[in-house]
Amino acid sequence: MARQKEAPERKTGVAGWKESEGTAQKRASVGGRSKRAAADRRRRLGIIACVLVACVISVVFAFPIQERVTRGLWFKGGTANTMKADGEVSSEDLSKAISTINARLGKVGVSEFAVDASGSDAVVIKLPWNVDGKQIAESVSGAGVLEFARVDEIGDADALALISAGSKDAKLKKGTYSSFLDDSHVRSCEVTPVGDGAYAITVNFDEEGTKKFAEVTEELAKDYGSIAIVIDGRVVASPGVSEKIDGGQVSISGGFTQAEAGAIKSVIDTDRLANSFALQSSEEIGPLVGQTTLWVIAGAAVAAIVVVAVAAFTRMRKTALLVLGTEVVLAVIMLGEMAVMSRIEVYVLSMAAFVGGVVACGCGVIGAWQVASTFVKLVKSGKSVRGSSLAAASEALTRYALPVSLVAVVSLVALFLPFPILRDAGLSIALGIIASAIAILLFEVPLMRVLATGSMQNDLAAWGLEVSATEADAENKTA
Repeated sequence: MARQKEAPERKTGVAGWKESEGTAQKRASVGGRSKRAAADRRRRLGIIACVLVACVISVVFAFPIQERVTRGLWFKGGTANTMKADGEVSSEDLSKAISTINARLGKVGVSEFAVDASGSDAVVIKLPWNVDGKQIAESVSGAGVLEFARVDEIGDADALALISAGSKDAKLKKGTYSSFLDDSHVRSCEVTPVGDGAYAITVNFDEEGTKKFAEVTEELAKDYGSIAIVIDGRVVASPGVSEKIDGGQVSISGGFTQAEAGAIKSVIDTDRLANSFALQSSEEIGPLVGQTTLWVIAGAAVAAIVVVAVAAFTRMRKTALLVLGTEVVLAVIMLGEMAVMSRIEVYVLSMAAFVGGVVACGCGVIGAWQVASTFVKLVKSGKSVRGSSLAAASEALTRYALPVSLVAVVSLVALFLPFPILRDAGLSIALGIIASAIAILLFEVPLMRVLATGSMQNDLAAWGLEVSATEADAENKTA
């Protein structure tokens, strides 16, 4: 015979009060957690929304890329300057001249250039469009003879007229002057800023040069005479002398631009050429990277994206969308950074900058993959989806922090080295690291945590979070 289930005895007095109080506290605790979870979700969605707004702004600011991102010789073009030797030149001397001109251009501050032989007695110097290619090519193609001469002993009337007018391009005829000092007595020289965008060249003499320079300046100071600074027969400056200079150092202030001062320094610092090379022609050229090569690069990029996508979907199913979305955000943010830096004239997309950008983006993709794969691994190991989303980022980024820190330090060091090619690469790497940090920390991680409290829990298999039969068999065999 069925018995009627008795209702639980209702507690009264102190016991009843304690039971009701405990129930209320549990309800309040659950309600508080729900409110905090909702607030966290809104905060994360707000962060994601800000990143997407930044992406839209980047697209608006960076496109069309051809107009908004400054490109250099390899990706836009420049000038091809043909320099012809002033006499017969052997193949050995021509080869040495190309090597020396390359060394000089590396010291001028130009990040992209190319020097090739043209026939048996000429060289072609290719320089980017955004520098005075003709002037730089002429500056680095002389024999490299630095001389100091008294202006009052120059016998070229035409050159003297130009010197009096303040010209930095007075060409002296042979035999019309004699030097009292040359570069054989120069120990070193430096380029220093003097304000208002102008630069000076500081020359340091050896002991004999110091003594001779002191003697001449002592004589010239009596009548406030001038010294002609002559490079390959061209007067680049003619400073006045007001006192004896016996410190072994002289600063030449001729209102030089940084490029002009750098070109003069490069000539002084390198070996002399057996021949001087004079400008024969200068013409505009297109990018050194041909259209075919650009298509090959684009095809390789698409192939890399497809490979990453296939591998990600194979391993992580829909969770792979986190990685792909992060890649898109990273690329768009970096384009915006490049456009901004181009706008303030501190960035040029040279070949070195391109390689640096590829390296940085590659590191970013690896970081995004690490976060997503760590999340999947933690869930499959038995942890909750929500708990795994909280732990995955810190665990993956801890492993990722050391190599990224090393890359960041290298890029920062490169920014301060006197090599333009390294500065270009370093700046691109730095921009890529910033874009990667934004994409991973402010897009991928918040989005993963939002999804972990919603759709991921409803369909673990679709998101690649369930242990497959193959994985289960492998674990059993290992056990």
